[in-house]
Amino acid sequence: MLNALLATILVFASVGLMLYLIGLLFNAASLPLGTLLERQRFARYVARARRCDALLQQGQVEPALRELRAAFYLAVVSNRPLASAVANHHTALLSRLIAITSELQGGTVRLLSLAKTDRLLTERSELQRRYFAVRQGAPRERLREIQAQLQTNSRDLDAALQQLIAEVSGTRQAARYH
Repeated sequence: MLNALLATILVFASVGLMLYLIGLLFNAASLPLGTLLERQRFARYVARARRCDALLQQGQVEPALRELRAAFYLAVVSNRPLASAVANHHTALLSRLIAITSELQGGTVRLLSLAKTDRLLTERSELQRRYFAVRQGAPRERLREIQAQLQTNSRDLDAALQQLIAEVSGTRQAARYH
């Protein structure tokens, strides 16, 4: 009797899992292929942030900073939910940088390029919002203009991030000599 009950429960659980997986498959199939690829690409950047955390726990600050720099996702995003996830991801990365710097500087944070990087990330989020609005039906010229602004922002942000990481690394070097 007990075996029959366990077998029945196992069958119901298996059927439920199968239906759940089929539902996931249909939801994935309803998304455009570009969106799926974009989400997979973004997931690789999130994984880099996790690698940064693991390196920090091992005390390897320089490799962690390189992974942290590489974790910033500077591609144009094609949908709003992903754009929100990217913005949250960038906020978390900046928080990690502040925490690393605070630890290296003994509780204070003095990074000149941090404000510039934060401003460029905020500008990027606004450009993404405009990009979505323009895609809804504005002239193609306006769309190309915003895409060009996003590319310019990516270049500026890349330079600001390099400078920010260099400042954090410099802070680390200065802390060694004191």
